[in-house]
Amino acid sequence: MNSHSAGLATDHDSATDTPATASTFTATAASGPIDRALAGERLDRDDILELYRLPAEEVRAAAHQMRLRKVDRPLVTYSLYGNIDYTNVCSVGCKFCCYFRGPQADDAYVLTYDEIAREIEALREEGVDNILLMGGINPELPFDWYVEMLKTIKSVHPKMWIDSFSPEEIIGLERLTGRTAADLMTELKAAGMDALPGVSAEILVDEIRHAVAPNRISSADWFRIVEAAFDVGLEVPCVSMVFGMGETNEHRADHMLALRDLQDRMLAKHGRGVQTFEVWPMRLQHSRLRDSAPTSDPDEIAYDYLHHLAVGRLVMDNIDNHRTVWRTMGFGIAGQGLLSGADECSGTGTINAIVAVTDLDGRVIDDGPGAKEDILSDIHQCIRDAGFTPARRGPDWEILYLDTHDGPSVYDPAAVAAGESNGAASSIATDRNPASVS
Repeated sequence: MNSHSAGLATDHDSATDTPATASTFTATAASGPIDRALAGERLDRDDILELYRLPAEEVRAAAHQMRLRKVDRPLVTYSLYGNIDYTNVCSVGCKFCCYFRGPQADDAYVLTYDEIAREIEALREEGVDNILLMGGINPELPFDWYVEMLKTIKSVHPKMWIDSFSPEEIIGLERLTGRTAADLMTELKAAGMDALPGVSAEILVDEIRHAVAPNRISSADWFRIVEAAFDVGLEVPCVSMVFGMGETNEHRADHMLALRDLQDRMLAKHGRGVQTFEVWPMRLQHSRLRDSAPTSDPDEIAYDYLHHLAVGRLVMDNIDNHRTVWRTMGFGIAGQGLLSGADECSGTGTINAIVAVTDLDGRVIDDGPGAKEDILSDIHQCIRDAGFTPARRGPDWEILYLDTHDGPSVYDPAAVAAGESNGAASSIATDRNPASVS
């Protein structure tokens, strides 16, 4: 991968050669929001706007300090998961989407239950214990089709964790059936749904949403459905911010504050909340919005990405885990994300095909047979180059084992706390055991 200007390294060897590596960074006296955040104060909208005006390197370094306080172990987690897009037929028609097709399109599809089962079996053989199951809003599929799909999966793979059906899909089912989201998700949960992906968010400001996707779920409905998911006992593992859709920093601030308020409510009501926050840039070059993309320059995209990631860490003070993404950014920038506030690296699954996925140099990531081993090796190297030990976690966020230089090792929190994470734990036989996730 090419090295970009603006001081952003994109290869493994130089990923840590950045001001954000300095965990002892001291904020300048003028940087009020940084001082307040590091002192444990909650930032407001004006503070967020000031963070966006400050040099990105300064915000990133402070975010790294905050990460080390919130998640102080010398580990970076990742997961083994897989994506299954069960249909690309969709009636919403978002302008940024490269994925949807009309029902009469030559390449429109709906996977059969057998096809879904074969995809899951292939993933299980690679050690995957978590699938992200989503699709378009297909009005031809009755609600019972979704229920039976989940039951079929769980009958064959009872231990497979299923993150399924975005808030957009749930509101589509509300309109189809006339039932409430809570009622629908209660039945889906009984059939095998474990979690609601907190996607379909992008920027939760209707002015922006309606401009790029007039039929997209509204912000109010998005929050309503996510809260209903918590109410019926589902998990919501992640929420996100997707930037580069014509929004301003004011819109970004409002988005983060609304998500922070959601987390406050869920923690107060249920004693649990969202596990992680991630941010990534909308890649519009293959969509109907390609001519309105704010920039196609990889330097600017990388710089903005790391700045947004760092702001998120300082603002979203009630979500401990923050994720860096390598799919759209490449491993070099993802590694710098681990020094800009992130403590989690995106895992082995493919990104949903809403956007055509390339890295910053325009290369498509190979997801063909056998590619997962190379991807996993790159994830490990990305994490190690940032100075951390890779740690595989399960869908319940429990660490399963460490990937040390001597091979997979049992996670021993006491040894890690004592600084012995690179070999103190006992070795285990394999890092992918298909029998354990059947």
